[in-house]
Amino acid sequence: MSLRLRAVALAVLVATPLACQRTPPQARQPYNVLFVSLDTVRQDVLGTYGHRPRFAPDASTSPALDRLAREGVRMADAYSSSSWTLPSHLSMFTGMAPLAHGVESESGVLDPAIATMAEILADHGYRTAGIYSAPFLDPHWGFGRGFATYTAVYGGEANAAAEHVAALRRASEEAAAAADWTRYDDAKRRQAEAERALNDRSQTVVTSAEVAAAAVAELDALAREGRPWFLFAHFFDAHCDYVPPPPWNRRFDPDYGGTFDGKNCMGGPAVGTPDPNEPGALLRTIGERDLQHAYALYEGEVGWVDDHLGTILRALDRTGMAATTLVVVVSDHGEEFFEHAGLGHRRTLYEEVVRIPMVLRLPGVLPAGATVDGPVSLTDLLPTVLEILGLPPAPTVDGAASFLAALRKGRVDRPLLLRTVMMFGGEVRVDAGAPVALRQVVVQDGFRQGPIKILRRRSWPQFQAGLATDVAAILGREAAAQYARETVRWIDLARAPDEPLAGYSADFDEPAARAALAAFRREYDTVLARRAAEHRTSTLPRNVRSRLESLGYIERGGGPAFPEPDLVLPPPGGSAPADVTDTR
Repeated sequence: MSLRLRAVALAVLVATPLACQRTPPQARQPYNVLFVSLDTVRQDVLGTYGHRPRFAPDASTSPALDRLAREGVRMADAYSSSSWTLPSHLSMFTGMAPLAHGVESESGVLDPAIATMAEILADHGYRTAGIYSAPFLDPHWGFGRGFATYTAVYGGEANAAAEHVAALRRASEEAAAAADWTRYDDAKRRQAEAERALNDRSQTVVTSAEVAAAAVAELDALAREGRPWFLFAHFFDAHCDYVPPPPWNRRFDPDYGGTFDGKNCMGGPAVGTPDPNEPGALLRTIGERDLQHAYALYEGEVGWVDDHLGTILRALDRTGMAATTLVVVVSDHGEEFFEHAGLGHRRTLYEEVVRIPMVLRLPGVLPAGATVDGPVSLTDLLPTVLEILGLPPAPTVDGAASFLAALRKGRVDRPLLLRTVMMFGGEVRVDAGAPVALRQVVVQDGFRQGPIKILRRRSWPQFQAGLATDVAAILGREAAAQYARETVRWIDLARAPDEPLAGYSADFDEPAARAALAAFRREYDTVLARRAAEHRTSTLPRNVRSRLESLGYIERGGGPAFPEPDLVLPPPGGSAPADVTDTR
């Protein structure tokens, strides 16, 4: 039996001695919070982290963020908790790792018992407002809780096109039910045309100007209110496709004369073909110069977003609230450019997709121009924000830790967890019989302690119910055998900062690696004990499903139904390092 899978799917700041200039305020002088999420921005694309564009070395991709870092604190080793938007943003808002909050696929929703940053601040009298620009931040998953206003600004035209596709799909289903095949054929033809138009519009729409305008309007209104506030703004445009508006489309590669235009960047024959041996991986076909241009277009997207971040920061200055506002700017994950056999994200936990920017500024409280070394996670943001504001810690974030105290010594020293879950559609034949639909579940856990990074991977197929007894037995044995196998590997990032695959080892005889694996197991058990008591699922709203389909995140029409996979795996590495096996 063989399984055939198809993917559905400016100068560096110098560290300075740190000392908070005064202790965080108590309730008598509350500070505001401006929290900005830069979707899909890897750390090393930014000027403040030392990046110089290959074809425009005198330009910075991020002058606004560079300025913010000069006036605040830059976390040098910041990590996301996952490599895609949904679980990472929930970690930002709850202080819980994906393993704990449990929303690891599109079907999960946040347990109402878990408080979000907006809910906590609203309970303490803050005026709350949120602005988001991507479907994975829809209120469906729990993001809207605690916000007085939570506004989507990701393109009215694309939303209307998504609704049109959904209506045509319903029309084709109704025609099929009535056996009206003429009407069915017409509806399917128009649906295919509408889907192509929606896909093009969804991938190329830019929304940063809308996000900035909405945020500036909120700041003007908040300045008039005179009460403490929390404003969240999310920028999506650095995400694939790489189609920045002029002049950003040529700013970082002005002399390019090739044909790569940044569209369909997640695949297609011009970029790569699916690797039959690794779900989600690509066999690269794009040439080196075109790949360099793809990265330059990505730099342009980042520059475009940063320009609008600057618009918001200038509005904060203009309203006179900058001195009393904690500004936090982070990303939810990075982006790969064939460092590890792919383009995009939500496939691996390598550095390019989990290492992120994290910059905080609060004049008079946080030191200016400081750099803090050592791993810190998105999960640490909520407890840090609450401590800076002088508010009590949230009861649900006892697994995370505020890094405010670390500012005094310039280094964070704590372990962190990473996790991503993927599911790929495919099919299998048993003894030349009819094809059986399957869903391949891939779970990856990561751990970082000091320079040691460990990755654990398990993958297994799921099959639909109702199969013939003999077929179900064969497939069940294969699924169980695959589930039982895992890959556990480690690397020393101090010795191999580029994280080459050859630098990973499944041999844990080295004392530092052995100690890190033991710490991984302890941390995994500790966080797992905090996992949401009830795994909640919910059907996606039609408009959200249509937008996710248009972006290529989920299969059109939903595809076959499968049971919810059990993602609560045993701790990594078996009972001892001797049990670790590399099956790849």
